[in-house]
Amino acid sequence: MDNQYLDEATFRELVYKITTGTEPECREDREVLNDILPSFHAYVDAVIRGETELTLNPGTDGANYREMVMRYDQARHSCHEAVIVNVRMLNRLAELHKIPPVYTGDTTQRSQVAAFCLELDQYLFVNRRMKLS
Repeated sequence: MDNQYLDEATFRELVYKITTGTEPECREDREVLNDILPSFHAYVDAVIRGETELTLNPGTDGANYREMVMRYDQARHSCHEAVIVNVRMLNRLAELHKIPPVYTGDTTQRSQVAAFCLELDQYLFVNRRMKLS
């Protein structure tokens, strides 16, 4: 898969170093990864939920539509703020393990961070360990 902002090889290397390391820091880093990785999916999920609601309710009247859009935008924005912080943490973990950044974009560019979330979500799904046969 061609990714614009996710360096898959670096991500694999980071996960490998953290999961095979025996130092106490590696245990802490595993906990950090365990905490931050789901946030990238949560952002993708917030976008899909909001877009689904807007798509399936095109005839909603003005006030209700505005409320629906505001609710969607607030949920998406909150998730987006969290993933911006978590992208920085992910790259900091890579730096601590002396490997290049996993996220190769600019954290000030919200669209790049959003694209990274989708890329990582797809990568984790496609490369999952437990596949249905």
